[in-house]
Amino acid sequence: MYLKSLEVQGFKSFPDKTLIRFGDDITAIVGPNGSGKSNISDAIRWVMGEQSTRALRGGKMEDVIFGGTARRNPLGFCQVTLVMDNSDGGLPVEYSEVMVTRRYYRSGQSDFFLNRKAVRLKDIHEMFMDTGLGRDGYSVIGQGRIDEILSVKSADRREIFEEAAGITKFRYRKEESERKLNACEENLVRIRDIITELENQVGPLKEQAERAKSYLIYRDEMRVLEVNVWLDSLEKLKDNLQKAQTDYLNAERMLSARKREAEELQEQSNALTEELHLRDADGERVREELREAENRENDVRSQIAVGQTHIRNNEDNIAAKLQEMTQQQDQGENLEEQKRAKERRLEELKEQTVQLEQQMEDLLKQVQQAAESARDLGDKLAALEAQAQLHQDAANQHRAQIAALESGAAEIIARGATIGADLEELEGRLEEEKAKARQLRRDIEENEDKKASAENMLRGFALRAQARQKKVDELQQTLEQASRQSEIKTQRLEMLRAMEREYEGFGQAVRRVMQASARRELGGIHGPVSSLIRTQDKFSVAIEIALGAAMQNIVTDDEQSAKSAIGYLKSHDFGRATFLPMTAVKERRSDYKIKGSHPGFAGWADGLVTYDKQYDRVIRSLLAGVAVVDHIDSAIQMAKQNGYAFRIVTLDGQLINPSGAMTGGSLNKNTGMLSRANEITRLAEEQKKLASVMEETAAALKTAKQELDNVTYESQVAQDELRRAQDALLEATSYQKQHAALLDTLRARVEELEEERDSQDARIAQINSKKKDLQAQAEAEDGNAAKLRKDAQQLTGGRAAEESRTSRLTQQVSDLRVALAESRTESDSTVTGIAELEALIASSKGELHSKEEIIAAIRQRNEELRQTIAQQEQVAKQYADEAAAKRERLSAITDEKLRLEGARQKCDREYRQKSDELINLERERGRLENKKTQAEMEEDNILQKLWESYELTRVTAQDLKQDLESIPKANRRIGELRAAIKKLGSINVDSIEEYAKISERYEFMNAQRNDLETAKADLLKIIGDLTKNMKDIFGTEFRKINETFQQTFVEIFGGGSAYLKLEDESDLLNCGIEIKVELPGKSMRAISLLSGGEKAFVAIALYFAIIKVRPTPFCVLDEIDAALDDVNVSRYASYMRTLCESTQFIIITHRRGTMEGADILYGVTMQEQGVTKLLALHINEVEEHIKEKIQ
Repeated sequence: MYLKSLEVQGFKSFPDKTLIRFGDDITAIVGPNGSGKSNISDAIRWVMGEQSTRALRGGKMEDVIFGGTARRNPLGFCQVTLVMDNSDGGLPVEYSEVMVTRRYYRSGQSDFFLNRKAVRLKDIHEMFMDTGLGRDGYSVIGQGRIDEILSVKSADRREIFEEAAGITKFRYRKEESERKLNACEENLVRIRDIITELENQVGPLKEQAERAKSYLIYRDEMRVLEVNVWLDSLEKLKDNLQKAQTDYLNAERMLSARKREAEELQEQSNALTEELHLRDADGERVREELREAENRENDVRSQIAVGQTHIRNNEDNIAAKLQEMTQQQDQGENLEEQKRAKERRLEELKEQTVQLEQQMEDLLKQVQQAAESARDLGDKLAALEAQAQLHQDAANQHRAQIAALESGAAEIIARGATIGADLEELEGRLEEEKAKARQLRRDIEENEDKKASAENMLRGFALRAQARQKKVDELQQTLEQASRQSEIKTQRLEMLRAMEREYEGFGQAVRRVMQASARRELGGIHGPVSSLIRTQDKFSVAIEIALGAAMQNIVTDDEQSAKSAIGYLKSHDFGRATFLPMTAVKERRSDYKIKGSHPGFAGWADGLVTYDKQYDRVIRSLLAGVAVVDHIDSAIQMAKQNGYAFRIVTLDGQLINPSGAMTGGSLNKNTGMLSRANEITRLAEEQKKLASVMEETAAALKTAKQELDNVTYESQVAQDELRRAQDALLEATSYQKQHAALLDTLRARVEELEEERDSQDARIAQINSKKKDLQAQAEAEDGNAAKLRKDAQQLTGGRAAEESRTSRLTQQVSDLRVALAESRTESDSTVTGIAELEALIASSKGELHSKEEIIAAIRQRNEELRQTIAQQEQVAKQYADEAAAKRERLSAITDEKLRLEGARQKCDREYRQKSDELINLERERGRLENKKTQAEMEEDNILQKLWESYELTRVTAQDLKQDLESIPKANRRIGELRAAIKKLGSINVDSIEEYAKISERYEFMNAQRNDLETAKADLLKIIGDLTKNMKDIFGTEFRKINETFQQTFVEIFGGGSAYLKLEDESDLLNCGIEIKVELPGKSMRAISLLSGGEKAFVAIALYFAIIKVRPTPFCVLDEIDAALDDVNVSRYASYMRTLCESTQFIIITHRRGTMEGADILYGVTMQEQGVTKLLALHINEVEEHIKEKIQ
């Protein structure tokens, strides 16, 4: 094993990465003083774990890092890498090549790497232990250390000898075992005391633990039940909350949607209203044109109606005439039937007369034959009787005519009654229609009044609606502006209050103290100075500047409160803060007299702030004697006139100190706290005013909207009233014209009936006159017939004798004559009746003809009227077409208006519905929000109970979830468990754990005691074994070193003697080691009496002896030959060469003899001040090269 290379970077005078490769035997490093030769040995010592800065020739570990030069900057770290060949396994690692790296930073961080893997310093030390390379080893001997082995106390020399003997590892283990043994004994004493104390605690705790276990069983059962009941409630609340949240969000979305829809409907309604106004204007214009067209048409229609009425009356007359003709035809047919019946009867009578005449002829022949003598009387009597019968038949005929006349008169009278009834009915109807006409005139006047009133009302409502709408718009705009301002101010206020709550702008220490005070962890804290004072906005900047950092000073009750707060900050490492105990602060002087006149002086700072009187001393200690002025010029003038006696601050934050120093410019980060507090106060007041304004505006807007709605509604009512009045007026006017025509028709009909009634009286008079004539004739005929019968009776009395004789024949003849007379009379009467009937029929036909002529004339008149009406219809049609076009236009406008009105009413209805929905949604949202808040509060309450009762969250509580049979049953069981727990009395739950801990601890301590006693015994055995091994090894190795030292001394000095001696051989491991030396030619003497060179050479001999006994892989010798003369240098170099087979030497020297014995020379220079450079020279290669040249 040997050292292959050393790589240095940033170490002391090696700023650049420098690689030094070492030979197998001797490598010499040479160079002038101060060039950095010894820094190489320091680098080797340092990389192997040296921690002593003194050994590294420095004041602190940071000194090993390159510190910079005039041309180079200091480095931030240094790194040294040592590479050794370990192919023989000399080091207890598995690597054949070992690379040890140490890196150090200026921050103090130090890293060790073994073959590029991070390791500990301890790992490095243990790896080099007992190899001579350790921290107590002899592989690196620096300047001045060569004679330390001789000069130190004999007991202090043991380290080198122990390292050489190879017992360092054993001593290290023994010391560790002894430390463990001491700790074990201390632990045994402590454990025995603890066991005694635990034995006194176990008994009482056991009883408490039993009760506590029962309590825990009940509590755990109750915990499970309560947690499950609460979880069940939480599930229900979760569902309710989710539903409420969903419903709330839906209501919110619906509310927003309804608001947008309501706004859109309002805009649509306004647009439709404007459109309606335009349509109203168009409709009014078209309606006026329609009115004119209808008036013209109505005039023509009235004329047509009159003509049609005449036609209808004529047709009624025709109908009446036709009815009369029908009746007369019926009568004519009846008369014809009577005539035919009479004619049939006449035929029958003729036949009967013929038969009677034949019979009469036969009887007469018989009578003639029987009573020729009474022929004359008979003839006379027969003639008289025949004449009488003729007169009687004439009378009967006259009476039949009278009956016929009476029948006609009866018919005329019946017709007169009908005419009277019709006339009475027509007159009544006429009066009714006249009354209706008067009512129509009143209705027209009333509708005209209504129309005028509605138009006036509409104009008034329009003006009122315009004014109300303007007011609504203004109030709406005011409300929206106020709402926007309120929202802005609210956001600003919330932000400022959040900053105030979080103490934004204050230092961490102030925030921590105030938060702890809010949590009641600290008492007696009043708050920062800035939170305890108020001032006007215009003074806030000046006061903040006057206070400066004191704005964040915390006011406390007393010194103890301040001390507690300081301790709190210190214990939590929260920083520092300044505290002002109200019992300790002193007031500042405030009795300054201002000289001169200063218009810009605003006042003393302590008088410009308001605060609670209890803080008077605090505020005066901070602000008394600070003048506030308007600007910097006033401040400079005041300061000069008053000799800079006090501080002066301007309103914009410029400061003049009594020393004359002026501070100004932009404000620092501590400013703005008072302004923030003032702004919060101002914003809160403005918010209240805005809320009041919004409330008043909203109320006024509501009232204005109600008034507008009322006016709109009244306007609509008036509009409807106007339309109804217009329609009623138009209808009444049209009906009045039609009614006038109807009245004219009725009057004409009445006149016609009156004329007919008057003509009936004349006809009845005529009939009565004719009847009277016929009655007189009938009476005359009756008189003639009576006279003739009287004459016949006289004749009959004169021939009584003859009659008795011919009575039978005469009787028969008489009967026949009677029958014949009756037949003839009836025949004559029938002929007369037929003649009368024919006359009546002819008269009826004449009347029918007359009526037909009348009907023809009436029809002619009607035809003329129809032609006139047809012409008028053409004119009316033109007017009607024009009116129809206007009406269609008006209808279109009306339809459009109706559509618009319908759309507007629909919009208004929908808007009102939306408004109602908005109100309902607002209420629903409020209700849902309350419901959600209630559910959240209940949920928080349950979660809080979960946490407060069992320190469970919703998630962790799920681990206890079970299926409950019944919630009421679980609640009953919880009540029972509460009662059982109450019955247990006072419970110390910790006693279970304490008992378990104490029992466990008691058992553990007993086990620990036993383990410690066993460990003590084991440690004592280990220490004994280590001590024995150390004694054996040290004794053996010490003898070897002593023998080798004696031999080496003689070989180096060429004679003399030397040996090593233990001061107390009975205490091999602790006694000192003496060195006895007798130089050649000199007597035995003490080491202290030797010269420096002798001491150095003796020490070198001792080191060489140790190396011979226990070789190290390499040895670094730093100028240990400095005190030797040239002869001894040669001896030193020659003897060192003999040791190269087992040890690699790196020597730092100035001596030529030493250099000549080296295989490789490294020249060290410092061409650049403070920077070491190396130059390598392989001497063997040079010698061979020289020999080759010589040959």
